[in-house]
Amino acid sequence: MTDYYRSRDVVITHDRIRVRISGGWQVWILSDLDDLGMVHEGLPPATGVWAVGTSAVLVTVLAFQWGGWAVPVALVVFSVALVVAYWERRRARGRSRSQLWATYRGTEVVVFELPRSQFEAACRGLVKALQRRDEFG
Repeated sequence: MTDYYRSRDVVITHDRIRVRISGGWQVWILSDLDDLGMVHEGLPPATGVWAVGTSAVLVTVLAFQWGGWAVPVALVVFSVALVVAYWERRRARGRSRSQLWATYRGTEVVVFELPRSQFEAACRGLVKALQRRDEFG
C-alpha cells in the first residue's frame, strides 16, 4: 500500500484517509467521499502588535519635537517595534489552520484539519491518490 502523504495525524493511501482522533483513528474510504473542498482559516489576530506600533509612532513623534538624543532612541524603539511585528506575524502564520471538507453519505464532514504548511502537502498527496484511483478504478 503506497502512502501518498504521511504525518503524525494524517495518512493518505491509494484508497483511504486515516486521521488520528482521540482514542484511535478515523478511516475515510476515498470512494465514499464526494464534493471535496478546502477551508483556510485566516491569520489569527496578532495580539499586541497594534500597541507596539502605536507606541513606536508616538515616541518617534515626540522625539522629533524634543530633538537631540531622543531621535536615535526613537529610531531604535521604532526598529524594535518593526522586528516584534514581523516576528508576531510569522508566529501567527504558523498557527493558522486549514480543513478538508467532503460529503460523506449525504452529510458534510470535516475529513481532516492541519496547519496550513502541512495541509498543502497533504492535498498534493490526496490529488495523487485520487488520480491513481481514477486511472485504476
